Amino acid sequence: MIKLIVAVKRNPAMSPAEFHAYWRTVHSGKVRALDATRRYVRRYVQAHTLDAEYVGGEPAFDGTAELWFDSVADKDAFYSDADYLATVRPDEMVFADLAASRFFVTSEEEVEL
Repeated sequence: MIKLIVAVKRNPAMSPAEFHAYWRTVHSGKVRALDATRRYVRRYVQAHTLDAEYVGGEPAFDGTAELWFDSVADKDAFYSDADYLATVRPDEMVFADLAASRFFVTSEEEVEL
């Protein structure tokens, strides 16, 4: 199992509230609607920066997304899928500042406590 983790910076044209509402509803709906999501994505998690973090200034990121895949090949297949490229990719530019966001592929190693 591999995870793509994205540290998401919002589009500066959106307020934090607009960003979080859009990401939670509109964008996640587009991701869920894809056949490619059902084929390749095992889990999709959004973590939203707490409202209190905005009180002291602009946080480094507005949230993180985790997308879980069985393999790097499945990740690549998802991100090259025609429906993803036509529907989801353009939508990412609506709510996210992709140049300021960070993407990295990981494998999880649980640490026993």
